[in-house]
Amino acid sequence: MKKLTLLSIIFTVVFFSCNSENKKVKETNQENAVNKKEAVIAYSDKTDGWYKFRANAKNTSRVDFETSINRPKEFISYKTNDRISTSPSIVDGVAYFGSADKSMYAISINDTKVLWSYKVDGDIRSNPTVANSMVYFGSSDKNFYALDAKTGALVWKFETGDIIMSSANIDNSIIYFGSYDKSFYALNARNGELIWKYTTKDAIYTSPAIGEENVYFGSFDGNLYAINKSTGKLNWKFKAGEAIASSPALANGKIYFGSDDHFMYALDRINGNEIWKYESAQAINSSPAVDAESVFFGSYDYKFYAIDANTGIMQWAFQTEGPIHSSPALSKNLVYIGSDDFNLFAINKKTGEEAWRYTVKDRVHTSPSIEKDMIFFCSFDNSFYGLKSK
Repeated sequence: MKKLTLLSIIFTVVFFSCNSENKKVKETNQENAVNKKEAVIAYSDKTDGWYKFRANAKNTSRVDFETSINRPKEFISYKTNDRISTSPSIVDGVAYFGSADKSMYAISINDTKVLWSYKVDGDIRSNPTVANSMVYFGSSDKNFYALDAKTGALVWKFETGDIIMSSANIDNSIIYFGSYDKSFYALNARNGELIWKYTTKDAIYTSPAIGEENVYFGSFDGNLYAINKSTGKLNWKFKAGEAIASSPALANGKIYFGSDDHFMYALDRINGNEIWKYESAQAINSSPAVDAESVFFGSYDYKFYAIDANTGIMQWAFQTEGPIHSSPALSKNLVYIGSDDFNLFAINKKTGEEAWRYTVKDRVHTSPSIEKDMIFFCSFDNSFYGLKSK
């Protein structure tokens, strides 16, 4: 299953040689640490917007309001020159997303105007993180980029040893992400200087979750890591049965994540002890959305699940007609999920009943984003979509 799932992740990636302008990777140097007197933007508990993949630094992928889309109407769409494998970030009326056409886009959600696009040397499957007036993302050209959010101009870039599909997370002016070079990086978000890196035994695809002390991420080596976010030292690790491509979520004193071994896990965030695990019929690449009561996720078994967040007992399961790689977005009343059956679904989060679906021309492999009473998502049909009520 590991080989099959990894192929599903990387089959469209093209490798490119590095540009001579690229910044060379530096050895860990604690003198590069961010000055704590600098202005700090606190993102850890932000749940009222969608500035990154999984919505906030804890990766819970939820907003604290109800969404009232009853009958979805497409009010915006934009087609790129290749499939879109990233999820859009929505900040101040602008949608940011990358495409396999090697461009990062900034699109006005009011009039579909392209505010800017930035071309790199490889496919973009790393979801953008928008913070500090910059857009952060990685590429299959091995570089991690920081662009000016208003103009799209390059601020800095950092070279790693392999492709980057991990989506970044940010806290206290430090940006965190992983690479297929097996290393996890902490950089100064303002200038791209290396603060520390931690090396695992296989590629890192997941987006990290950030807690008070630790940063948490999974690796294709099958381990979930808890690393001190300031020093880069290992606090603990937990071994799952297969590769981990599901990004962890931090909530309720627990870390939740899925694995290619078919299980969704809940661990104690302090010591990494297993609290419960729930088995689906196929690999879980979908990253969980979490509130106080439930954990929501999809599986390659074509089902979308709601599991009790404290006990691991299934509350309901929703059947689709295709594998689910997409990760859910959660409001107070509905949960949204894409499927490889070409649909975006809105599901009652309490009952598991379908509220509505919206069908496009190819797989909804990426994850939806919520902005007020609007839902945004991308598809393998090369398009970015925005939905609202008719």
